[in-house]
Amino acid sequence: MSRILIVDDEPDMRLAVRNVLKLRGYEIQEAGDGPAALELARADRPDLVLLDMRLPGMDGIEVLEALKKMDESVPVVMITGYGHIQSAVDVMKLGASEYLQKPFENSQLVETVKKFAHAEMPQKRSYEVPLRETPRPEPVRFPAQQRRSAAEPARARRFSLAWAPALALAALLAGALGYAYLRAGKASYYREYPGVAANVSSMLWRGDKLVAGDWLARAVYIYAVTPEGLKAETSFPLEKTHISGLAVAGDTLYVADSWRKVIEARAIKEGLPLLKTFPMPGKVSAMFYDGEYLWTCDADGNAILRRADSELTPTVAFRLPEKPDQIFRDDKYLWTAVSSTGMLYRHKLDDSLTPDGVYSLRTLRAGYPLSAFAWKDGRLWLARDGLAVLTEAGSGELIRQD
Repeated sequence: MSRILIVDDEPDMRLAVRNVLKLRGYEIQEAGDGPAALELARADRPDLVLLDMRLPGMDGIEVLEALKKMDESVPVVMITGYGHIQSAVDVMKLGASEYLQKPFENSQLVETVKKFAHAEMPQKRSYEVPLRETPRPEPVRFPAQQRRSAAEPARARRFSLAWAPALALAALLAGALGYAYLRAGKASYYREYPGVAANVSSMLWRGDKLVAGDWLARAVYIYAVTPEGLKAETSFPLEKTHISGLAVAGDTLYVADSWRKVIEARAIKEGLPLLKTFPMPGKVSAMFYDGEYLWTCDADGNAILRRADSELTPTVAFRLPEKPDQIFRDDKYLWTAVSSTGMLYRHKLDDSLTPDGVYSLRTLRAGYPLSAFAWKDGRLWLARDGLAVLTEAGSGELIRQD
């Protein structure tokens, strides 16, 4: 019989969850706060912990960290209140197995418990979902211009020459309007690609391949862009790694594990074999390689530029006030994002990474917080936790807030 520990400071909530699970044959333990929960867990290890994120005194994140230090293998499902779902993304990166949002249905509770009650990893989800085809507009074709005959009357030729400046100006204006139209169309571009990993915590482009790390499946997925959409080419399970960040430098894939406070260097070949593990002073929540430096950012907002050498030697450090859990650097700016707010921040690439803009997203997905982003060829790529969809959008997707 599986033993489940319910940790919630609301007696009514514990009672409701206990009644549902007891009817299905589970053995139940209860705690109303963090210290009591840890004492029960030490005395008799549970098969699953249902942990409320908001607890008096010692909060759910602190309890989660203590539980994982006690026994890394114990599954923990975080329970979040309405309006706090975004913070669950950060908690997942600390090692939680999944989350439930209040109020939840009994069926949701039961199905979630079934995944973890026997101390097994959840089954990997199948992402081979047919991709939605987006029709492409037919190209505009113009008839070939007719050549003027050498025998054309001289008066007609003089008329044509007289109008040449006006026609040239009209063509110039038409070209300018056409360019503006194309720019507007590019800015407003929006496309969704279904059938991808549902819990992407980090993604990057390596050439024409999209690399995505899924924190729940604990796997790295490689996608190719096809006329029909994104196609999953291969996947690499990393069963002992809590993927919080990815970066590629040459033939090395760097994988951040914020819970274990390490960065793994893995060879980009079959199986992603581990080359070396680098202990980190903080919980690295995001990474990016800009061709010279490996940018790492921890949960306290410390952004450090490191050499991609045998020691990941730190060279320059910055402090980012927004404490981002996602970063990206292009030719002009450092872009960061915070899952708990869904906001993107732009910084100048100067000596202090001066803030240069704050942006929200035009398209919202209630209950599916922003969990990863990247730029490619002027397009913004977005992932939302719990939603098996990746979005490609133009710059019009960003709404400036400052």
